[in-house]
Amino acid sequence: MIPAIQQAREAKLEAVASRDANRGEAVALRFGVRALPSYEALLSDPAVDVVYVPLPTGLHAEWVLAALAAGKHVLCEKPLATTAADVDRICTAAEAKGLVAMEALMYRLHPLAERAVDLVRSGLLGEPQVFTASFTYHLADAGDIRFRRDLGGGVLLDVGSYCVSTARLLIGNEPSEVHGFARFGPRGDADEAFTGALRFADGALATFACACTAPRDQWYRLACSDATLAVANPYAPGTDDRDLLVVRGFQRGAQTEERITVPGADQYRLLVEHVGDVVAGRDSPRVGLAETRANVAAVEALMASAREGGPRRLHVDR
Repeated sequence: MIPAIQQAREAKLEAVASRDANRGEAVALRFGVRALPSYEALLSDPAVDVVYVPLPTGLHAEWVLAALAAGKHVLCEKPLATTAADVDRICTAAEAKGLVAMEALMYRLHPLAERAVDLVRSGLLGEPQVFTASFTYHLADAGDIRFRRDLGGGVLLDVGSYCVSTARLLIGNEPSEVHGFARFGPRGDADEAFTGALRFADGALATFACACTAPRDQWYRLACSDATLAVANPYAPGTDDRDLLVVRGFQRGAQTEERITVPGADQYRLLVEHVGDVVAGRDSPRVGLAETRANVAAVEALMASAREGGPRRLHVDR
């Protein structure tokens, strides 16, 4: 994110703050900026207009609210919060101050996601029927904060939220019912593997799987009534050109495949520039707080289902 800030138009990395003074100073020296001695010092610095919050997930809401209280716009790493109630608190605070608070869902700014949305919305693929996705990676350090439930750890919040977000985005509706299944760590703490199923109000279905104890892999497919859209590496596509695959035909041997190439881009730089445009009033948030709340509510319901058993119903409001 730091190189993206430094490369983005109309953006300047002003300062960094860390709980560890030595670590903060090392980062500041590396990137040629000021190191501030505490989070509070950064929030009170008059030269800072926008705060980026990349803290452990369980600390997001606390420090987003603190930044808003200090009069700063906020870009926060996903998920913005761990509960819909906390998103409501952030929304209320942002509105009261007239400030921007946005979830850093960087994949939404990449041309790959934009082209996928355009294809689905065009109707050329037919009606969305079934969405499937997978996002796995291997977390080798047993002491990593992503294994700690008290810090908002767990693979569902870490990467499963991407899958839920994409399903909602492409299907274009909200889930009315979800069912989650998890494998928790050896201490019964954070989830190391998670699978989820979602039923949408319009009848479309979605399933996804994620794990932090498996080889790295990420993809999604959307089966529509007339064609299937397949995307590889949708959340970390890099800056090279990428392909979307559209498969048509219902009979073996009669299928056709169309590869659609989209230009590479630095999705983090695009995200920073988008936040600048929103703050300046030149654009509206690509991912607004209402959409963030809906995604957090779905993820929250999935985890409740996994921990307590049985499906969970959701209020559909789109």
